[in-house]
Amino acid sequence: MSSPQLISLFLLALATVSVAVEPEAIYGAKKSVKPEAVYGASGSGNSSILRIGNGGAGQSGLIEALANAYIEHQAKTKGKTLQVAWYKSDTTQSIKLLETDDVDVCITYNTAAEDLAIKEGIAMSPSYYAFNDHFLLVGPKSNPAKVEAESADALGAFARINMEAEKKGDPPVRFLSRYDASATNIKESLLFASIGQVPWTNNASTLYQRYEAFPIQALTMAMEMNAYTLTDRGTLLSVNQTVREQVVIYSKGTDNEDDVLLNPAHLLIGAKGNNQEMSKAFAEWLVDEKGQSVIAGFEKNGEKLYTRAPTKK
Repeated sequence: MSSPQLISLFLLALATVSVAVEPEAIYGAKKSVKPEAVYGASGSGNSSILRIGNGGAGQSGLIEALANAYIEHQAKTKGKTLQVAWYKSDTTQSIKLLETDDVDVCITYNTAAEDLAIKEGIAMSPSYYAFNDHFLLVGPKSNPAKVEAESADALGAFARINMEAEKKGDPPVRFLSRYDASATNIKESLLFASIGQVPWTNNASTLYQRYEAFPIQALTMAMEMNAYTLTDRGTLLSVNQTVREQVVIYSKGTDNEDDVLLNPAHLLIGAKGNNQEMSKAFAEWLVDEKGQSVIAGFEKNGEKLYTRAPTKK
């Protein structure tokens, strides 16, 4: 089976699971879909609002930084009053919100899902390469699977975790999955499949622990459970210091386009929305130097979280 076919099967299977557990507040009547935060002061009756769906970059504070910079840009260059609303949603949820016109744009992290959204007429073509995030394989200091720290071989680290879990030692080796059809969940599933393992099919597995939550909450729980998990740098630097001090990075992504832990983010514009002109203006600002400089300069606890989108060749 080819890699694109494998990805499609995972998307279908995981999306099916996710639909069964999604709260009505996300997919029900539009009145029940509320933003996590709204940036910018409300102005006169002719002010506009741009609605953005995203998960991790919203929790890390990048969406707020981009929103404030773009609001200032619009005020200075266009004399416009603008607000930006952030809707907390993972990749699958964000595309759903785009489809129902509950958001104008979304920033997502799975190319196959993004291409499918464009193909099905949910999003406009093209997508906009926004920035690079980077997945991290992390775990507790006790390291029950004896994984090499800062390993450049992410698949080897996953294989080691799986092998040690099968020994059923004490303490047990656990891997916490968000199991929610998010880009992180899809990535971890593909990594396990790449080493010939599908632990989520075994309900009796002591390795695969399901915990449906957003990134910060999931990482916090992983440390409480003494478990390994897949997260990203933005999430790691956004958890409280007590949790962060418990975390060891066992493998981390780079900007190498072949790196299995690279986590590229793309912006999609809704194909059915009424704010396409405003959405396109934001997208073009985001990929231009003004937006990219905000991304490159964004820090958390003195560390940079994201890198610029690659320059078009």
